[in-house]
Amino acid sequence: MKKTRPNEPCPCGSGRKFKKCCNGPAARSAEPSSVLHTQDDRAEAFAKLEAFIDQYWDEEEEQAFDEFWDEHGDWEEQLSPEFLEMSRGVQEPWFAFDHRLDDGTRVVDELLAQLVLTAGERSFLRAMRNSTMRLYEVRETIPGSSMTLRDLIEGNDVTVSERTGSRTMSRRDCIAARVIRGCSGKPEMERGVLHIPGLYRDQLVATIHQHRSEFASEHPGESFDRFYKLLPPLVHEVWLKSIFEPAVPRLNNTDGEEMTVTRVTFHVENEATLARELDGAGAEGLTRAGDHTWSWCGPSASRSEVSLGTVELRAGILTVETNSVERGTRARELVERLVGQAARHRGTTHEDLQRLVRESVTARMLGREEATEAPSPHALDPDVAEALVADHYARHYRSWVDEPVPALDGSTPRQAGKNRALRPRLEDLIRDLEGMYERALKEGQPAYDPSWMWAELEIEPVADLARPPALAHERVAEQVPGSADASRSAAERFRAVPSFSDATTTVTDEELRLDLELQRFVRSEKTSEHEATSSAATATPYIGLMVNLDLHRRKVFWVDAALSFMLENTDLDVAGRELRVPFPSFALVFTDRHTLSIAERLLSRSPEDPLRGQLLRVLTVYVTERQSRSGRTLSVVFACDALGADLPSLVRYEVPADDEASLRTFLASVAPPSTIVEPQVRDTNPTRGLLRVTLNAILYATSAGVTPEVRPIKPRARSSSASHHPAESDSIFFLPGKIDIRHVRQLQELQRAPDGSTLLARFMVRGHWRRPAKSWAEQQLRWIEPYWKGPDMATVIEKAYRMKA
Repeated sequence: MKKTRPNEPCPCGSGRKFKKCCNGPAARSAEPSSVLHTQDDRAEAFAKLEAFIDQYWDEEEEQAFDEFWDEHGDWEEQLSPEFLEMSRGVQEPWFAFDHRLDDGTRVVDELLAQLVLTAGERSFLRAMRNSTMRLYEVRETIPGSSMTLRDLIEGNDVTVSERTGSRTMSRRDCIAARVIRGCSGKPEMERGVLHIPGLYRDQLVATIHQHRSEFASEHPGESFDRFYKLLPPLVHEVWLKSIFEPAVPRLNNTDGEEMTVTRVTFHVENEATLARELDGAGAEGLTRAGDHTWSWCGPSASRSEVSLGTVELRAGILTVETNSVERGTRARELVERLVGQAARHRGTTHEDLQRLVRESVTARMLGREEATEAPSPHALDPDVAEALVADHYARHYRSWVDEPVPALDGSTPRQAGKNRALRPRLEDLIRDLEGMYERALKEGQPAYDPSWMWAELEIEPVADLARPPALAHERVAEQVPGSADASRSAAERFRAVPSFSDATTTVTDEELRLDLELQRFVRSEKTSEHEATSSAATATPYIGLMVNLDLHRRKVFWVDAALSFMLENTDLDVAGRELRVPFPSFALVFTDRHTLSIAERLLSRSPEDPLRGQLLRVLTVYVTERQSRSGRTLSVVFACDALGADLPSLVRYEVPADDEASLRTFLASVAPPSTIVEPQVRDTNPTRGLLRVTLNAILYATSAGVTPEVRPIKPRARSSSASHHPAESDSIFFLPGKIDIRHVRQLQELQRAPDGSTLLARFMVRGHWRRPAKSWAEQQLRWIEPYWKGPDMATVIEKAYRMKA
C-alpha cells in the first residue's frame, strides 16, 4: 500500500486531489451522527490502526515518541506494567490522532483515506480524530455508572458513562482524559486517563492557561482544538514527574533548619573516659538512655525543650545522629569539648531527607515497597481513633468557618457564602474537604464529613421533600426484571394461606425456600440481550425483604432530617416489650446527611464492599418482626445505596425484643464500647449509631402524640424506552419532627464547638423515653426530646410534649 500525499489523486477514484477530497476539511469533519460504533468496531479499528502504523509509519512513530518523552526516556523502562499501559494509552493515540506528520497530515487521515473500513470503524476513528485530551476535575460520581467532569481550562461540564473510574475516583480528583461519544452514544473516556496529584494541579492549570493565551495571540480566530492537540506531551511529563520526582515540601526542624539526616562519627580512644564525661554532661542536655546510648536535648528557637539528637557507642565508634547540618556541627563541637583526647573525629555524613522521602514515594507508586505497614498491636481502637479525629476536625472547622481565609481574599467562609464572586471558590474548598472524606472512607481511615457546611453557610439547594429517592426494593425491581412481579405473586400466595394474619404473619427464609415458583424465578437466567445484565439470582439477598414488604402492602416511614439527628442522640434505655412495631414488616427511609454519613463510615470498615468510600444517597431500613419459640426478635436490615450501578449493600442485625430484653445491653454487645481511654471519648461507633436511630424511630412512630403524615406517592417518570417498571411503595408515612431545623443545627454546632462535648454533658438533657404512669389514660411511651437546663439556654429548644395524667 503506497502512502498518498496531499497533492496526489485521491484513492477513492474521484479524480480530485487527496487534500481536496477524502483528506479535506469537509471530509474530516463529517461524522454521521446516526452511526454508532460498537465495542467490536472499536477493537477492530485499533487493530487496523496498529497494523497500519507498523507497516508504513514505524520510523515516524519512533521519532515522534522520542519527541513525546523528551529527556525522560529512561523513565519508561522503570514504569510498572500498570503505569506503562497508562503511558502508552496516551502516547499512541497522540501519535495517531494528534501528531502532525512532515506534510501536515495525521496518521488517522491516511488510514481513513486508504483502508476499507466499516461504518462503525470509521465513526470511531473520526470521533477519536476530533477529540482532544483535556484536564478535568471530578465533580460528582455515581458509582458504576457515570461521572460529572469539569473542564479546568474551559469551565464546561460533561457527564461521562464510566463503570470503573466512578467507583475508584473521588470528588476534586484531577485527571487528564480524552472524551468522545462512546458505544452507548453518550460521552465516554477513552484509553489513556492520567491522574494528576493535587500538588501538581494548580501549577499545571496555570501553565496550560499561559500556553493557551499565547496560542490565542499567535493564532487569532483559530479553534482551540488545535491547541489541545499539543497538550498530551505536557500532561504526560507532569504525570511522570509526579511519579519519579514527587513534590515533597521542604522539611524544617523546630529551629527552622532544613532537615538533613546528619551522622557525626568518632573513633574512641578511651571508652571509660568517654562514658564518664558523657554521663556527667547533664547540664549540656545529655542523659543516659541505655547501656550504650545517650539522648541529647535542649531548647529550640522557640525556647521549648526538644530532642536535638541521639548518641550511641558501639564497637569503639561513637555516632551522633541529628536532623540538620547545623545541629551536627554543634554535636561535633560538644563532643570534642567534653571528651577531649578520648575520641577523635572520624567523619560526617549527610542524607537529604527530602530525597529519601521522594525515593520512598516513587518506590511505593511503582510497587517496589508496600504502601502500608502491618498495624501495630498497640494501635488505637478504630472507634477511639475515629472519635479523636472527628473531635479534632470538628473543633478546627467550627472555628474555620468564621476565620479569614487567604484563598477567599481574607474573607471568612461565612462571608464568602453571601458573596456571589467568592462563593464558587468557597464551594471548591468544601468539595476539597468532601474529596478528602471520600478518600479516607475508601482507605478505611477515620473520616470527617464536612457536608454540614453547605447548610451552615447557606449555600445548599433546597431539599426536595415531595418524595424520597428510589428505595432498595424499587432499585432491585428496576435492575432485575421480573423480581417485582415474582415478589408480589409470592406475597399473594402467602396471604391466601388460611393461617395468615395481618397483625403477625411474616415469611421465614425456610418458607421462601419451599416456594417453588419463587425458587424457579431466582434460579432463572436472563433470556435476551435486552434484559438487565444481572440474572435473577442477583435478587436473592433482597427477595425475602421484598416479599415481606409486599405481604404488608409496602408500608414505608420516611424520617425527617431534623428528627433523625435528635433520635440518634436519644438514649435507648428501654426494654424489648416496649419496642412495638406499627406493622409486622415495614421500611424506614433516611435521606439526611447525618444518618447517611454514619452508614458510610460503617461500610468503610468492609474492604470488599463495592460501595466503600462512596457517598450514599438513601438508606432504606427493612424491619421484620419474628415470632419463635425462643422469643420475639426484630430483623433489621440496612440497605445502603449510592444510586449507582451497584445494588444496595445490605447489613443485617437481629434485635432481641423479648419482654425483659435490654436494648441498651444489646447495643453494647453488638459493638462493645472502648473502656481504655480516659476521659471517655464521644461514641462514634457507626453500628450503634445506625441501630440507635432506627430503634428510636420505631419507638417514635408508635409513641403517644405522634401522627405520621400520609403522603400518596405518584409513580416516577420513566423513559418511554423502559420496558420494566418496578413496583413502588403505595404510600409514605412521613415522620416529621416537632423541632425547627435551626434548633437542630444549634445542637450540631455545639458538638463542633470547642469544649462542646463538655457543654453537652453538663447542660443538655439527652432525648429519652418516659414510661407512662399507671394513672395516665395513654399508656404508650412518650418521647422527651433533648432539652437544655439553665436559664441561659432555655430558649434554644422547647419541649414538644407536656406530661399530663
